[in-house]
Amino acid sequence: MNSQIGRPKLPDVLGLELAGIIESRIIRLEFEPDTHLTEQQICAEFDVSRSPVREAFRQLEATGLVVRHKRRGVRVTPMSYEHVDEIYVVRTPLESIAAALATEHASEEDLEYLGQTVKQLEETLASNDAAGFFAANIAYFERIHSITGNATLQNILRTIEKQAMRYRYFAHRYSKDMQKSSTANLRRILDRMRKRDVEGVKADTEAMMVQAHELIVNILKQYPALTKSSED
Repeated sequence: MNSQIGRPKLPDVLGLELAGIIESRIIRLEFEPDTHLTEQQICAEFDVSRSPVREAFRQLEATGLVVRHKRRGVRVTPMSYEHVDEIYVVRTPLESIAAALATEHASEEDLEYLGQTVKQLEETLASNDAAGFFAANIAYFERIHSITGNATLQNILRTIEKQAMRYRYFAHRYSKDMQKSSTANLRRILDRMRKRDVEGVKADTEAMMVQAHELIVNILKQYPALTKSSED
């Protein structure tokens, strides 16, 4: 029996790893919106052949983090008000559903973990540790998603999160108001989860998403260069 059947080819594995690295740099705006990414550039920087780079570009294109143009090549997807609106029209109800399901299924261990994560949010907020705050915020939502027990919902949210992450990182990095509101909202939602208040959690999560959407749009207005593309 061929032990290689079903195993990913080496270039595919390298491509997935490379996609993860580039994804992280896009989220953290190290590769800014509308940046032109070339195979030659990535090959040289990571000392890899073109095959894994092409696979990485395919992965990133599938998640919406890059776009491919006939004449302009592969570019980091621009940030825009329209894009934020599209993301949050979908993200808001899905996060509300996820939080409600998590409230029904959360164990005491889950609630303890979420409590520790909220504590990390409070500590990193107080110490002005934006990177630590963002990491704790991501950890909170990842735990909520995992508790739902709904694989389909998790997969959909995972795709949406990849596109939302840039905006969330940007807002948490540059806005203390975003950090404060996020911390207060997640603390309140966790308190409701402990009481198994499913409808309250769902309503508060929806309100939090609406507020986050508005804050992100307002913060973007302060940095107009991020929402301009080379086509403008």
